[in-house]
Amino acid sequence: MKPTRPGSSSGRSEPERTMMIQMPKFSAQGREWKKYRFHDLPKVTKHHAELLRRLEWMLPNVRNTGEASQSVKARLEEMFEDTVSLRAESAQIVVPSQLPKFVGDPTFLAVLAPMPNKSRGLLEVDMALAHKAIDLLLGGTGEAVALRPLTDIEEGVMTYVIIETLKALAPSVDESIPKLRIEGVMRNLNEVGALLGEDENLAVMQLRTSFGSQNGYIRLFVPESILNGLNPPDQSPVRRARRMADAAAHGARLGRVKTWLRAEIGDVAILPQDLAELRSGDVVMIDSISCRSDRGENGTARLRIGTGKSGYCDAEISLGDAGYQAKITGVIIGEPPPPGAPEEVPEPQEAAAEEGAPSGEESAGDESEAGESPAASLSNDDEESTSNSLVERNPHMDEQQPDGSDLLNDIPLQIAVELGRVPITAEGVVGLKIGHVIDLNRPAGEPLELSVNGKVVGRGELVEIDGNLGVRILNLA
Repeated sequence: MKPTRPGSSSGRSEPERTMMIQMPKFSAQGREWKKYRFHDLPKVTKHHAELLRRLEWMLPNVRNTGEASQSVKARLEEMFEDTVSLRAESAQIVVPSQLPKFVGDPTFLAVLAPMPNKSRGLLEVDMALAHKAIDLLLGGTGEAVALRPLTDIEEGVMTYVIIETLKALAPSVDESIPKLRIEGVMRNLNEVGALLGEDENLAVMQLRTSFGSQNGYIRLFVPESILNGLNPPDQSPVRRARRMADAAAHGARLGRVKTWLRAEIGDVAILPQDLAELRSGDVVMIDSISCRSDRGENGTARLRIGTGKSGYCDAEISLGDAGYQAKITGVIIGEPPPPGAPEEVPEPQEAAAEEGAPSGEESAGDESEAGESPAASLSNDDEESTSNSLVERNPHMDEQQPDGSDLLNDIPLQIAVELGRVPITAEGVVGLKIGHVIDLNRPAGEPLELSVNGKVVGRGELVEIDGNLGVRILNLA
C-alpha cells in the first residue's frame, strides 16, 4: 500500500490526498499467494484408527507410557542378565504388498497363532538384536557379528526367547483376548505370501528395543481378522486396569476440573413440545420414585457424573442430622439404555401398580388420565383432572403449516428428578468406591431439581394424586 502522489488531480486538499492509499493490483498469474500442499502424508481412516486402538490391548501400558509390559521387561532382563528397554515407537496400518518396506533381508520372522483364530500374525526381530540376544544366552559377551541368517540352533534359541516373552505377557492380557503361541519360523518374505491374504490389512507396531548397548527394532504384524476380535467388555479387568492407569497418569492434570454429582431418584419420558409448554404450577407425573424425600424416608438413588453416559453408582439414601447422605453400593460401567427404552421407562399402568393404584375399573380410569404421553400435566385450576394434556393447550397448533419442527415430537426427552447435586472434581471421581458416603446437603421436604441431560430445567415438590406421584413445578430455569 502507498499514498497517492501529491500532484494527483482531485478535489481534495493536500492532507486528504496524503491520507489516501491504493491497494496494489494483483494479476491472475501473480505469485503473491501460494498454497502449500503436504505431500506423501499417510492416509488414516476411522477404520484404521479403530484397528490401532484394538492393537493396544495386546501390548498393555503402551498407550500411556510407551513402555511395554513390565513383566515382559523383567523376564528378559532375568534371561540376559542385562538392562532391557522396550518402547513403542510407531503404529500404522499396511497391506501385505508393503511389507518389504519394513522387513529386512535376511530376517527372523516368528509365526504367531492366536488360538483358536485361524489367522496368523508375525513377529520380526532385528538381525543385529537377534545375534546379540543369542550370544548373551549362549554365554558370550554380546559382541557385534556379521548380519547373516540364523542357523537352526540359533533359531531354536530365539524361539525360546519368544516363548518366554509370551508367557510373561499372558497375565497382563485380558481373558477375552486370544492367547498367542509360536507356530514356526520364516527366514524371508517369500514364505509370507502363502500365510497372509493379499487384501487383508495388517497393523504394524514397531518397538524400539535395546539389550544393554545394542539397539534395534522388534515389529509385530497383526492381521485385521485378529484385531476384529480384540475388544474386551467394558467391565473386564483389563479395561478397569486401563482406567486406573489413565486416572493415575492424568490425575494431576484433571484435579481442578469440576463437575456435578447428581443423585437421581426418579425419571419420566416427556415430549419436547410438552417440555416447552410447562408452566409453574403444572404437575408432571413420575413413573417411579425411589426415595420419598417429602416424607423424610430413606431410599435409593443413582449417582451420575457429568453427562452420565459412561455409567453410574447405585447408592443407599439415608436421612441424617445434617440432611440426606448417599452411600455407594455399586459402580455400573457402560452407557445406559436410550431414553424411552422399556427397561428404563415402564408403562404408566405399571408405575401406578407399583405405587399401589387400585385395580379393575379404577385402574382403567388411571390409564385414561395418563393419556398417550408418559408425562401428564395438571393445571392450577383443575388439579383433580388429568385429561387436559399439555398438547391440548395450544388451540392454534392445527392452523400452522407443518414443518420439520413437528418431527421433534417423536424424540422423547428424559427428565430426571434429583434429590440433590454436589460439586466434585475429577480427582474426587477417581476416589469413588463402594462404601463411600457423600453428603448431599439436602434436608427432607426441600424442593427437588428437574434436569434434562444433566441441565436443570426447573424445581418442584413431590405431590400425590389418586395414588400416583408427581412433581409440581415451582419455578422454571
